[in-house]
Amino acid sequence: MSTQSQSQTHTSDGDQRNAPGPNQDVGKHGGDERKEHEKGQENSHNVLDSTDQKSLKNRLAQAAKEEKEEKKAESQPGPPPTAAARANGNEPSRGAKIDEQIEEEERKLLEKKGIKP
Repeated sequence: MSTQSQSQTHTSDGDQRNAPGPNQDVGKHGGDERKEHEKGQENSHNVLDSTDQKSLKNRLAQAAKEEKEEKKAESQPGPPPTAAARANGNEPSRGAKIDEQIEEEERKLLEKKGIKP
């Protein structure tokens, strides 16, 4: 047998056949797989990236929106420092108890001065 006939036999011996069975279209993109891939991960892109191709107007609008959201988040009080431990059925740490006392004292002081917390 010559080299040419051996290589032709080898290339046509079926190494490239599709697997028999119900999954013949494995590897083809369809349905939700592709949509989820194109969607990407949440918060994986810096919206204020200077190398982005957004217009200056859109970047300024996004920056103003984020600044507004940060101010809103700062003005709303968070849960007390002991809340996480109590939610899990544990005794809060000494530091968390002290922090809670300090916050309460500051709140009372601000109310006394007439400043709304």
